[in-house]
Amino acid sequence: MNNEELIESLIRQGKSDQLEFLQVVNKETIGKTIGSFLNNEGGQLLIGIGEKKEVLGVENAERLKAELTEYLNTEIIPESPIMISVEPLQNKKIISIKVWTGSKQPYIFNGGIYYRKGNQTIKATSTEISELIHNRQSTELHWERQLAMGIDLEDLDLDELQKTIKETINKTKLEEYKKEPIAFLTHFGLYQNGSFTNAAVILFAKNPARFIPQSRVRIAFLEQGKTGDKFLDDQLLEGNIFKNIESILKFLEKHLTTSSKFSDNDWKRKDNYIFPMSALREGIINALVHRDYFSISGSVSILIYKDRLEISNSGKSPLKAAELKKNHLSMPVNPDIAHIIFLRGFMEKIGRGTLKILDACKEAGLGEPVWRTNENDVRLTFFSNVYSNGDNASIRNPNKKPEGATEGAIEGAIEGAIEGAIEGATKSLKLKLVILLKAIADNEGKRIPDYEVLTKINKKTIERYISQLRDANLVEFKGEAAQTGGYHLTTVLKERIKAK
Repeated sequence: MNNEELIESLIRQGKSDQLEFLQVVNKETIGKTIGSFLNNEGGQLLIGIGEKKEVLGVENAERLKAELTEYLNTEIIPESPIMISVEPLQNKKIISIKVWTGSKQPYIFNGGIYYRKGNQTIKATSTEISELIHNRQSTELHWERQLAMGIDLEDLDLDELQKTIKETINKTKLEEYKKEPIAFLTHFGLYQNGSFTNAAVILFAKNPARFIPQSRVRIAFLEQGKTGDKFLDDQLLEGNIFKNIESILKFLEKHLTTSSKFSDNDWKRKDNYIFPMSALREGIINALVHRDYFSISGSVSILIYKDRLEISNSGKSPLKAAELKKNHLSMPVNPDIAHIIFLRGFMEKIGRGTLKILDACKEAGLGEPVWRTNENDVRLTFFSNVYSNGDNASIRNPNKKPEGATEGAIEGAIEGAIEGAIEGATKSLKLKLVILLKAIADNEGKRIPDYEVLTKINKKTIERYISQLRDANLVEFKGEAAQTGGYHLTTVLKERIKAK
């Protein structure tokens, strides 16, 4: 389900305590609505939708988005992450505004405190304001806001801090004096009463593990073999959250490369990966942001097996596994950490991370990833169409072992044929076509259901790919009837493979 389909499904649901529609941009109404979401359980506002759920669209949407970003960041206090985006819908443009539950309630807009009750935005009563203040006092006891003892400014990675300040200036109207490290950290609740908070340590310390041992991240590549319990590479990362993200991505790039080649028109090396890196990035960010940092036995681990990759983090998910596959509002376990990650641009759209993972895997022709949640941890498993061998990887029929150089030559010939016959194909599409063609080469005469099992690409997608490959004269159907015939490589492609 793409983003447009998700928005259409939201519109069909209608207004609720977490969803509101507006026909046109009215800044005061928008401010009250967003303030009410922040004071309740978060929410999403869609602008350009009529009373009868018809899509009206918004003129000059990009300009209005910029104006609303500055307006809401200025008029709603205290500051909170507000995600504003322009979304295409039915050949028109609408504006979407999303917020999490505010971590510093009550939020004030234009001198008033607003609350969401059912599908209505109302001014909060004295009782509701009292509850909001009580909630804030409770959240101040949260682990990430507790003070970290024994850490000084020189223990922080000031380069990462300056990068964050720069990105924040681009996203918000940060006052001049708040651009200094201590003033910046104070503004975002990361420095209180002369001490840095636990969240500040996780985000910016040079060596967080020195102060918070459970902040370490383990990433490992398992050796191929019958037991699969030996490690070719096993690392324990002890950097701040930004350094760990960088180290993890480098580790994945090292071990997940399927092929490297130089294009005739581009001298830069192009690498393909077993899993879509955009999906892995989202899964890793989610694990690092939403993990339970309080537990001394808490952890994040990323384990690469020959047929799958698992990302797990300690802590209970606020959502069930099935809910993660639907459009939902993110409910960060560590809101202060999540806010800074959002400002740095690592979380682009609130609540869209898991959906982007699903979309990326589908686009790459992989099986649907699986989330498992329980009281103690959350695990995300990606399933591969290829087998990794420690330095590189090979695309092949999972039931047939490679035959050294011959296997590589076949893959090279297939890749070259696709490059020459199918123009404008994306890297991910080419990879999926190679997987399918290789399965046909290894198992000629089979039908689409057989190749669905071999490649783990769904039936409708295979039908579409087969059509493209037939048009490109790379595969052909042989047989008098659909029930008895099957697909074969064409003579043209076989001659190319033979030449290799």
